[in-house]
Amino acid sequence: MSPCAQAQDASQVLRVSFKDGRAVVRGAVKGYDTHDYVFPAGAGESIKIGLTSRKAFFNVNPPGSEEALFNGSIAGSIFTGEAAISGDYTARVYLMRNEARRGTVSPYTLAIEVGQKKAAAEKGPDFADGLTGGPDYWQVTGVPAGDALKIRATPSPKARLAADAPNGAALRNLGCRNTGGQRWCRVEDARKQAGWVNGRYLREGPGPDGQAR
Repeated sequence: MSPCAQAQDASQVLRVSFKDGRAVVRGAVKGYDTHDYVFPAGAGESIKIGLTSRKAFFNVNPPGSEEALFNGSIAGSIFTGEAAISGDYTARVYLMRNEARRGTVSPYTLAIEVGQKKAAAEKGPDFADGLTGGPDYWQVTGVPAGDALKIRATPSPKARLAADAPNGAALRNLGCRNTGGQRWCRVEDARKQAGWVNGRYLREGPGPDGQAR
């Protein structure tokens, strides 16, 4: 997704892409539909979210929970805080029930900023490295058919390409960090080529010999 993304109609989940720690998404929510914007943050890292809309509201859910830590219908249109734990947070845009019953359509603009304050501890289930209880190896998954995961010299989509890895490849875990609202992991492939990859395409996996670590 580009830093400025257009939401489609109906309920959906969209992963946010950032540029310099900031993303702006625009859409229109209708009736009982919800638009969930998912983004990573490291523990202690700052999060700021603002919604501009006449009718819509937004909540913020922490990783792995449906219990909102911020309820926009009560608290207003701006959330500022720090990530308590590392992982994927969700900004959910919705209409109140009375508007939903009417089939109201409400355009909105949602601005998300992550990382203006650096994470104090970027470890955790989604930010683990091999030295703090994380997996020794990742497995590449979710790369579009016919493509491969780009391994880059530095944690940036514009960095020099060092190597690539197809779906199912085992990559040694050399540690992850949150950079500009995205999780990047340093890895090493079977040919001992090391570099950085986008963490969204990694899941805990076995080593190159097929044995779990």
